[in-house]
Amino acid sequence: ARYEVIEELGKGGMGRVYKVYDKKINEKVALKLINPETETDKESIKRFKNELKLARKISHRNVCRMYDLGEERGSNYITMEFVPGEDLKGSLIRMGPLGAAKAIFIAKQVCEGLAEAHGLGVVHRDLKPQNIMVDRMGNARIMDFGIARSLRAVGITDTGVVIGTAEYMSPEQVEGKEVDQRSDIYSLGVIMYEMATGKVPFEGKIALTIALKHTTEKPKDPREINDQIPADLSYVILKCMHKNKERRYQKVEELLSDLDKIEKDIPTRELALPARKPIITKNILAALNLKKIFVPALLLAGLL
Repeated sequence: ARYEVIEELGKGGMGRVYKVYDKKINEKVALKLINPETETDKESIKRFKNELKLARKISHRNVCRMYDLGEERGSNYITMEFVPGEDLKGSLIRMGPLGAAKAIFIAKQVCEGLAEAHGLGVVHRDLKPQNIMVDRMGNARIMDFGIARSLRAVGITDTGVVIGTAEYMSPEQVEGKEVDQRSDIYSLGVIMYEMATGKVPFEGKIALTIALKHTTEKPKDPREINDQIPADLSYVILKCMHKNKERRYQKVEELLSDLDKIEKDIPTRELALPARKPIITKNILAALNLKKIFVPALLLAGLL
Protein backbone atom coordinates (compact mmCIF):
# COMPACT_ATOMS: atom_id res chain seq x y z
CA ALA A 1 0.00 0.00 0.00
CA ARG A 2 1.12 3.54 -0.74
CA TYR A 3 -0.01 4.97 2.64
CA GLU A 4 1.14 3.86 6.07
CA VAL A 5 -1.16 5.02 8.90
CA ILE A 6 0.68 6.84 11.70
CA GLU A 7 -2.30 7.91 13.83
CA GLU A 8 -5.95 8.95 13.72
CA LEU A 9 -6.28 12.74 13.88
CA GLY A 10 -10.03 13.06 14.28
CA LYS A 11 -13.51 12.38 13.05
CA GLY A 12 -15.71 14.85 11.18
CA GLY A 13 -18.95 15.00 9.23
CA MET A 14 -17.26 13.53 6.18
CA GLY A 15 -15.39 10.71 7.87
CA ARG A 16 -12.22 9.89 9.78
CA VAL A 17 -8.96 11.75 9.26
CA TYR A 18 -5.56 10.08 9.59
CA LYS A 19 -1.97 11.22 9.58
CA VAL A 20 -0.28 8.89 7.11
CA TYR A 21 3.13 8.43 5.55
CA ASP A 22 3.02 8.66 1.76
CA LYS A 23 5.72 6.26 0.52
CA LYS A 24 5.57 7.64 -3.01
CA ILE A 25 6.61 11.19 -2.04
CA ASN A 26 8.31 10.28 1.29
CA GLU A 27 6.20 12.74 3.23
CA LYS A 28 3.55 12.85 5.95
CA VAL A 29 0.12 13.83 4.63
CA ALA A 30 -3.42 13.94 6.01
CA LEU A 31 -5.84 11.38 4.59
CA LYS A 32 -9.59 11.85 4.99
CA LEU A 33 -11.75 8.76 4.45
CA ILE A 34 -15.13 9.62 2.95
CA ASN A 35 -18.20 8.26 4.74
CA PRO A 36 -19.84 5.25 3.02
CA GLU A 37 -23.17 7.11 2.59
CA THR A 38 -21.38 9.71 0.47
CA GLU A 39 -19.53 7.04 -1.49
CA THR A 40 -22.81 5.53 -2.67
CA ASP A 41 -23.70 8.86 -4.23
CA LYS A 42 -21.68 8.76 -7.48
CA GLU A 43 -22.86 12.27 -8.31
CA SER A 44 -21.16 13.59 -5.14
CA ILE A 45 -17.84 12.00 -6.05
CA LYS A 46 -18.03 13.37 -9.59
CA ARG A 47 -18.88 16.82 -8.27
CA PHE A 48 -16.03 16.64 -5.80
CA LYS A 49 -13.52 15.77 -8.52
CA ASN A 50 -14.53 18.91 -10.40
CA GLU A 51 -14.39 21.05 -7.26
CA LEU A 52 -10.99 19.62 -6.33
CA LYS A 53 -9.56 20.83 -9.65
CA LEU A 54 -10.34 24.38 -8.49
CA ALA A 55 -9.29 23.86 -4.85
CA ARG A 56 -5.90 22.48 -5.93
CA LYS A 57 -5.10 25.78 -7.65
CA ILE A 58 -5.06 27.59 -4.29
CA SER A 59 -1.46 27.96 -3.23
CA HIS A 60 -1.18 30.18 -0.19
CA ARG A 61 0.54 29.99 3.21
CA ASN A 62 -2.85 30.36 4.96
CA VAL A 63 -4.54 27.56 3.03
CA CYS A 64 -3.98 23.84 3.52
CA ARG A 65 -3.05 22.32 0.15
CA MET A 66 -5.47 19.79 -1.32
CA TYR A 67 -3.76 16.95 -3.19
CA ASP A 68 -5.95 14.23 -4.59
CA LEU A 69 -9.09 12.13 -4.53
CA GLY A 70 -8.31 8.45 -4.56
CA GLU A 71 -9.99 5.06 -4.22
CA GLU A 72 -8.75 1.97 -2.43
CA ARG A 73 -10.82 -1.23 -2.20
CA GLY A 74 -14.04 0.64 -2.87
CA SER A 75 -13.35 3.38 -0.32
CA ASN A 76 -12.85 6.96 -1.45
CA TYR A 77 -10.39 9.23 0.30
CA ILE A 78 -8.91 12.71 -0.03
CA THR A 79 -5.26 13.51 0.63
CA MET A 80 -4.11 16.93 1.75
CA GLU A 81 -1.19 18.69 3.34
CA PHE A 82 -0.62 17.65 6.96
CA VAL A 83 -0.71 20.74 9.19
CA PRO A 84 0.57 20.17 12.75
CA GLY A 85 -1.27 22.10 15.44
CA GLU A 86 -4.74 22.42 16.91
CA ASP A 87 -7.94 23.51 15.23
CA LEU A 88 -9.28 26.89 16.33
CA LYS A 89 -12.38 25.31 17.93
CA GLY A 90 -10.14 23.18 20.16
CA SER A 91 -8.12 26.27 21.13
CA LEU A 92 -11.26 28.22 22.04
CA ILE A 93 -12.64 25.36 24.14
CA ARG A 94 -9.29 25.05 25.92
CA MET A 95 -8.43 28.73 26.36
CA GLY A 96 -11.72 30.62 26.19
CA PRO A 97 -12.06 33.95 24.34
CA LEU A 98 -8.97 35.48 22.76
CA GLY A 99 -7.73 39.03 23.29
CA ALA A 100 -8.57 41.49 20.51
CA ALA A 101 -5.00 41.46 19.19
CA LYS A 102 -4.82 37.68 18.84
CA ALA A 103 -8.33 37.44 17.36
CA ILE A 104 -7.38 40.03 14.73
CA PHE A 105 -4.05 38.27 14.09
CA ILE A 106 -5.89 35.02 13.22
CA ALA A 107 -8.77 36.74 11.36
CA LYS A 108 -6.32 38.62 9.11
CA GLN A 109 -4.63 35.37 8.10
CA VAL A 110 -8.00 33.78 7.31
CA CYS A 111 -8.81 36.89 5.23
CA GLU A 112 -5.57 36.49 3.28
CA GLY A 113 -6.27 32.82 2.54
CA LEU A 114 -9.86 33.60 1.51
CA ALA A 115 -8.73 36.48 -0.72
CA GLU A 116 -6.52 34.05 -2.67
CA ALA A 117 -9.36 31.51 -3.02
CA HIS A 118 -12.04 34.07 -3.89
CA GLY A 119 -9.71 35.52 -6.51
CA LEU A 120 -9.74 32.09 -8.16
CA GLY A 121 -13.51 31.88 -7.89
CA VAL A 122 -13.51 29.31 -5.06
CA VAL A 123 -15.95 29.88 -2.17
CA HIS A 124 -15.40 27.75 0.94
CA ARG A 125 -19.08 27.40 2.02
CA ASP A 126 -18.24 25.65 5.30
CA LEU A 127 -15.92 28.04 7.11
CA LYS A 128 -15.87 27.26 10.85
CA PRO A 129 -13.24 27.10 13.64
CA GLN A 130 -12.96 23.32 13.13
CA ASN A 131 -11.69 24.09 9.60
CA ILE A 132 -8.98 26.51 10.73
CA MET A 133 -5.74 24.95 11.98
CA VAL A 134 -3.46 27.05 14.17
CA ASP A 135 0.16 25.96 14.62
CA ARG A 136 2.47 26.68 17.57
CA MET A 137 3.65 29.92 15.98
CA GLY A 138 0.06 31.18 15.81
CA ASN A 139 -0.11 30.78 12.02
CA ALA A 140 -3.55 29.85 10.68
CA ARG A 141 -4.46 27.59 7.75
CA ILE A 142 -7.90 27.11 6.25
CA MET A 143 -8.82 23.47 5.59
CA ASP A 144 -11.36 21.64 3.43
CA PHE A 145 -11.91 24.01 0.49
CA GLY A 146 -14.45 22.67 -1.96
CA ILE A 147 -15.71 19.80 0.15
CA ALA A 148 -19.00 21.33 1.34
CA ARG A 149 -20.43 22.04 -2.11
CA SER A 150 -19.49 18.63 -3.42
CA LEU A 151 -21.40 16.69 -0.81
CA ARG A 152 -25.01 15.86 -1.40
CA ALA A 153 -27.20 18.69 -0.05
CA VAL A 154 -28.73 17.38 3.15
CA GLY A 155 -31.77 18.99 4.75
CA ILE A 156 -31.03 20.87 7.96
CA THR A 157 -33.76 18.88 9.68
CA ASP A 158 -31.62 15.72 9.42
CA THR A 159 -30.19 15.80 12.93
CA GLY A 160 -26.50 15.20 13.29
CA VAL A 161 -25.71 16.01 9.67
CA VAL A 162 -25.46 19.79 9.64
CA ILE A 163 -25.35 20.26 13.42
CA GLY A 164 -21.63 20.97 13.47
CA THR A 165 -21.95 23.82 10.98
CA ALA A 166 -25.40 25.34 11.56
CA GLU A 167 -23.78 27.84 13.95
CA TYR A 168 -21.70 29.34 11.11
CA MET A 169 -24.15 29.28 8.18
CA SER A 170 -25.04 32.47 6.33
CA PRO A 171 -28.76 33.32 6.06
CA GLU A 172 -28.68 32.66 2.30
CA GLN A 173 -27.22 29.19 2.90
CA VAL A 174 -29.98 28.41 5.39
CA GLU A 175 -32.55 29.52 2.79
CA GLY A 176 -30.94 27.31 0.15
CA LYS A 177 -30.00 30.23 -2.09
CA GLU A 178 -26.87 30.47 -4.26
CA VAL A 179 -23.88 31.64 -2.23
CA ASP A 180 -20.84 33.73 -3.13
CA GLN A 181 -17.79 35.13 -1.29
CA ARG A 182 -20.07 37.20 0.99
CA SER A 183 -21.30 33.97 2.57
CA ASP A 184 -17.71 33.17 3.65
CA ILE A 185 -17.46 36.73 5.03
CA TYR A 186 -20.59 36.10 7.15
CA SER A 187 -19.12 32.84 8.49
CA LEU A 188 -15.84 34.60 9.30
CA GLY A 189 -17.89 37.23 11.18
CA VAL A 190 -19.38 34.44 13.32
CA ILE A 191 -15.88 33.01 13.93
CA MET A 192 -14.56 36.45 14.98
CA TYR A 193 -17.59 36.82 17.28
CA GLU A 194 -16.69 33.49 18.92
CA MET A 195 -12.98 34.36 19.17
CA ALA A 196 -13.80 37.66 20.89
CA THR A 197 -16.58 36.46 23.22
CA GLY A 198 -16.01 32.72 23.65
CA LYS A 199 -19.60 32.12 22.45
CA VAL A 200 -21.34 31.64 19.11
CA PRO A 201 -24.03 34.28 18.44
CA PHE A 202 -26.86 31.77 18.04
CA GLU A 203 -27.41 28.60 20.05
CA GLY A 204 -30.10 25.95 20.18
CA LYS A 205 -30.71 22.28 20.88
CA ILE A 206 -31.15 21.27 17.26
CA ALA A 207 -29.48 22.41 14.05
CA LEU A 208 -32.73 23.68 12.52
CA THR A 209 -33.36 26.04 15.46
CA ILE A 210 -29.84 27.49 15.24
CA ALA A 211 -29.97 27.80 11.45
CA LEU A 212 -33.27 29.69 11.48
CA LYS A 213 -31.90 32.21 14.00
CA HIS A 214 -29.38 33.32 11.35
CA THR A 215 -32.31 34.41 9.19
CA THR A 216 -34.53 35.97 11.88
CA GLU A 217 -32.62 36.96 15.05
CA LYS A 218 -30.34 39.92 15.55
CA PRO A 219 -27.02 38.94 17.20
CA LYS A 220 -26.25 40.48 20.58
CA ASP A 221 -23.52 43.13 20.46
CA PRO A 222 -20.25 41.29 21.29
CA ARG A 223 -19.38 44.07 23.78
CA GLU A 224 -22.37 43.09 25.92
CA ILE A 225 -20.62 39.76 26.49
CA ASN A 226 -17.04 41.05 26.67
CA ASP A 227 -16.61 44.78 27.37
CA GLN A 228 -12.88 44.53 26.58
CA ILE A 229 -13.64 44.26 22.84
CA PRO A 230 -12.78 47.52 21.01
CA ALA A 231 -15.93 49.26 19.71
CA ASP A 232 -14.61 49.33 16.13
CA LEU A 233 -13.90 45.56 16.20
CA SER A 234 -17.46 44.95 17.40
CA TYR A 235 -18.73 47.10 14.49
CA VAL A 236 -16.65 45.09 11.99
CA ILE A 237 -17.93 41.74 13.36
CA LEU A 238 -21.57 42.86 13.13
CA LYS A 239 -21.05 44.28 9.63
CA CYS A 240 -19.73 40.86 8.47
CA MET A 241 -22.84 39.28 10.00
CA HIS A 242 -25.43 41.53 8.38
CA LYS A 243 -28.39 39.44 7.23
CA ASN A 244 -28.54 41.38 3.96
CA LYS A 245 -25.41 40.40 2.03
CA GLU A 246 -25.47 43.74 0.18
CA ARG A 247 -24.70 45.46 3.50
CA ARG A 248 -21.78 43.23 4.51
CA TYR A 249 -18.23 43.72 3.29
CA GLN A 250 -18.46 42.87 -0.38
CA LYS A 251 -14.88 41.63 -0.66
CA VAL A 252 -12.61 40.11 1.95
CA GLU A 253 -9.92 42.71 1.10
CA GLU A 254 -12.22 45.45 2.50
CA LEU A 255 -12.50 43.53 5.78
CA LEU A 256 -8.73 43.01 5.87
CA SER A 257 -8.17 46.74 5.42
CA ASP A 258 -10.45 47.57 8.40
CA LEU A 259 -8.78 44.92 10.59
CA ASP A 260 -5.39 46.50 9.75
CA LYS A 261 -6.65 49.90 10.92
CA ILE A 262 -8.01 48.49 14.22
CA GLU A 263 -4.76 46.59 14.84
CA LYS A 264 -2.77 49.84 14.59
CA ASP A 265 -4.80 51.30 17.49
CA ILE A 266 -4.25 48.35 19.84
CA PRO A 267 -1.62 49.03 22.55
CA THR A 268 1.74 47.52 21.59
CA ARG A 269 1.89 45.27 24.68
CA GLU A 270 -1.21 43.41 23.47
CA LEU A 271 0.42 42.73 20.12
CA ALA A 272 3.17 40.60 21.67
CA LEU A 273 1.96 37.49 19.85
CA PRO A 274 3.71 34.39 18.60
CA ALA A 275 4.61 35.84 15.21
CA ARG A 276 5.87 34.22 12.05
CA LYS A 277 9.58 33.49 11.94
CA PRO A 278 11.38 36.81 11.46
CA ILE A 279 12.82 37.44 8.03
CA ILE A 280 15.25 40.05 9.41
CA THR A 281 18.58 38.49 10.33
CA LYS A 282 20.61 39.33 13.44
CA ASN A 283 23.10 41.20 11.26
CA ILE A 284 20.41 43.56 9.97
CA LEU A 285 19.15 44.09 13.53
CA ALA A 286 22.69 44.93 14.62
CA ALA A 287 23.15 47.29 11.68
CA LEU A 288 19.93 49.11 12.57
CA ASN A 289 21.03 49.14 16.23
CA LEU A 290 17.49 48.22 17.21
CA LYS A 291 18.49 47.40 20.77
CA LYS A 292 18.21 51.11 21.59
CA ILE A 293 14.50 50.96 20.87
CA PHE A 294 13.91 48.17 23.35
CA VAL A 295 15.82 49.60 26.35
CA PRO A 296 13.37 52.42 27.19
CA ALA A 297 10.49 49.94 26.87
CA LEU A 298 12.16 47.68 29.45
CA LEU A 299 12.73 50.64 31.79
CA LEU A 300 9.08 51.64 31.35
CA ALA A 301 7.99 48.08 32.19
CA GLY A 302 10.13 48.27 35.34
CA LEU A 303 8.54 51.56 36.37
CA LEU A 304 5.06 50.20 35.79
